[in-house]
Amino acid sequence: MINCDSCNGECCRDVTVELDEPEDMEDWQDIRWMVAHENVSVYLDDEGDWVVEFRTPCSKLDKDNKCTMYGVRPTMCRNHELDSCVKNGEGDLHKVRFDTIEEIDEYIEKVAKPKMDYEASKKSQ
Repeated sequence: MINCDSCNGECCRDVTVELDEPEDMEDWQDIRWMVAHENVSVYLDDEGDWVVEFRTPCSKLDKDNKCTMYGVRPTMCRNHELDSCVKNGEGDLHKVRFDTIEEIDEYIEKVAKPKMDYEASKKSQ
């Protein structure tokens, strides 16, 4: 298992925020808007959570991606467990990942629209 001393600051180079699962086209339009921004991705993680990721490094990393305020780092950083580190994970981190609007549009056509149509047909019965 990799520890923080031998890490390249992977968890310190992005911010992730959990999203509600997209249920309709308005939700998908919001995701399209997010991904249109530089260094922003949206993904469905291996635990079934939808997440928006902002790829931006912490301003407290040095040139070697080491924390310059480790002893007084924020609680969020202190609570980050080694077993939740992407470097220590097993298998794919993402079930689905969107880095471009085109990837989202393809997913909407192939997966989301058929699912929404099916759900709508169940409600109308």
